[in-house]
Amino acid sequence: MVDRIAQFLAARCRWLALISVLSTTVPLYQFKDARIDNSIEVWLGKKTTEYTQYREFLDRYGNEEFVAIAGTVEDPLSEDCLALQRNLSDGLRRIEDVENVLDIADIADLLKQARPDWKAILQQNDFFHNLLLGSNERTFGLIVWLKRMDDPTVRRIAVERIESVVKEVSADKMELHLAGTPLMNVALDRGSQNAAKRFLPVALMVSLGFLTVALRSWRSVVAVVASVAITTVWTLGLMVLLGKTLNMVTVVLPSLLFVLCLSGGIHIVCRFQSVLLRSDDLSSALGNTLKGTIRPVFLSNVTTAVGFGSLVISDMQPVVDFGIFAAIGMILSVLFNFTIVPGLLSVLHASRGHERSIDSHWTAAIGQAVVRRRGTALIIAGIVLIASVGLATRGKVESNVLKFFPGDSRISRDYRFIGQNLTGVYTIELDASTQSRNGSTLLKAMDELSVRLAERPEVAKVINYRNLALCLSKVPRSAFVPNQITRDNPLKPMLQKYRRTQDNQISLRMSVLIRAMSSKDFYGLLDHIKEETEQRIGPLSEYTITGVVPLLNAAQKSLIDTQIRSFAIACSVILILIGLFLQSIRALLAAVLPNLVPIFFLFALMVVLEIPFDAATVMIASVAIGIAADDTIHFLSHFRLERQQGKDMADAVQSTFQKTGRAITFTSVVATAGFMILMLAEFKPIQYFGLFGSVTMVTAWVGDVFILPACVASLRLWD
Repeated sequence: MVDRIAQFLAARCRWLALISVLSTTVPLYQFKDARIDNSIEVWLGKKTTEYTQYREFLDRYGNEEFVAIAGTVEDPLSEDCLALQRNLSDGLRRIEDVENVLDIADIADLLKQARPDWKAILQQNDFFHNLLLGSNERTFGLIVWLKRMDDPTVRRIAVERIESVVKEVSADKMELHLAGTPLMNVALDRGSQNAAKRFLPVALMVSLGFLTVALRSWRSVVAVVASVAITTVWTLGLMVLLGKTLNMVTVVLPSLLFVLCLSGGIHIVCRFQSVLLRSDDLSSALGNTLKGTIRPVFLSNVTTAVGFGSLVISDMQPVVDFGIFAAIGMILSVLFNFTIVPGLLSVLHASRGHERSIDSHWTAAIGQAVVRRRGTALIIAGIVLIASVGLATRGKVESNVLKFFPGDSRISRDYRFIGQNLTGVYTIELDASTQSRNGSTLLKAMDELSVRLAERPEVAKVINYRNLALCLSKVPRSAFVPNQITRDNPLKPMLQKYRRTQDNQISLRMSVLIRAMSSKDFYGLLDHIKEETEQRIGPLSEYTITGVVPLLNAAQKSLIDTQIRSFAIACSVILILIGLFLQSIRALLAAVLPNLVPIFFLFALMVVLEIPFDAATVMIASVAIGIAADDTIHFLSHFRLERQQGKDMADAVQSTFQKTGRAITFTSVVATAGFMILMLAEFKPIQYFGLFGSVTMVTAWVGDVFILPACVASLRLWD
């Protein structure tokens, strides 16, 4: 079967290459519809009960998204500062998607008419502290509530208009800081867009450089790069065609595919260069090349696809999309590697006189030495594996999206400023419902709960219906304006966001604004809130604790389960495929140690460097096991042929490395360089993904060169 396929491809490779190149017009046409979407909702597990409860919360109270704006002056209640706040509020309210603006200027204007000591009243009112007035008595703030927006483009436009108004009003008067979930979404979009523009050109240049050194022929470089480029274009085209958007994770897919898909082409070209030296006919050389590479290249791409595909069990849609389309890309790579590469080699190949022998490589000497000292090699590998597994169990999860950005970035500095000087920008929402006749009891219980939660140092502010309604009701005022404060209270529009009545049911909301904190501390606070709520609210009503931040943390917390399950699935399937492909249980066993050591060494390194699992690094293990298995497959495939020719263990290992060592080494080098390109990203998770991908490629090469020969020798493989 393989012989017939090889003969068919060799005889028609030029036509197949032409058809493949022309086919790119289809995916290229789709690129006009490509979009980027990093909305927080994209990262939430939408099949969970918690997500359903969150959507019900939004239907009842409206959007929870807000933007906090803060600045520092000598006197936040001075006429100049109040005038600036009025201008800012007026400009913000004219933005279509702004629902409400809460600022101290409106309240100050109202109190001025009632009390000459209005400044003292505002400064002594606890409700405004850590919300509109900072505890340092120099920071002021505005809270901009947005309408509900499901379209990322609408959200981006709203944020850009807010930024424009802030810039126009503040001018050179003072520096204003902005924070909030909508800003985070737009910052992620901008970073993803910059990454998309930056990665691919760098990946192309790096790949061209390494391929030129590795293959020693511009013709071979053109053949390999053309195959990879068309694979990448088709994969992205399918993504857009199926309505998928780019985000912080999937934006690395083009560059990653461009690098990973080089492996198959490199193996085909290296084999072709070797066969062409001993062949009198180009077609015959192509046929023999394809005959020897179809099986290992196909299996290596399939194992990599399995590694990516195992990510579909994740609760995060971006991770699922990344896994699905990366797997599709690896399968498409098989198709284009066996059509475009042979076709272009047939058209552009150099004469035999320009080819040099490549049937030797320095890894052959290492392989022979490892066979002779296989016991020592296995003991060292076993010790490294056991130590790595022990360290890997101490891994941590991080779900603070702010830590995705560099510490000196504008959004990180703004979040820190507002969190330290004004209020919290992360919210936990409590939604409680009961019969209307029990409304006053529930109101009192929620007020007591608010006081209790406000005592926590992580909590900047707690807002509920009662403290909103009573905020200005007790302000002393002259007899001639007895009702003005109540009638014109600027807080009144907010009341409807915290109380709903329907069908003899009353629903009350409480917002807990939290300062920036680590995931571990957040989980502790969330548990405390749940305990206090159950104790005080549970007997009185039905309630849910929801909000984007708790949902995002829950989704990130499930990353550990995703990591374990996806890695277990990928590892099991890949090893079974190796055993089935080579028709040997011993071959399966020989592949275990060289492929597990790099993965657990990676986990151990993350623990040592105190780098947590997050949306990007969680994918490393499953992806790495698929990539690491590629060179193992190529080694075992050639090793079996050498053993079938009657060579003893040491000679078979030496001969295998003479024929595959060069390709194995250069594919590892190119992949390592490709992963390192991701370290140019603005986002730390992508930087870590690039770093650990590079480390995995190096350690996988070490496993194949220093551990795999010891395993096959100890198991007497194919004796």
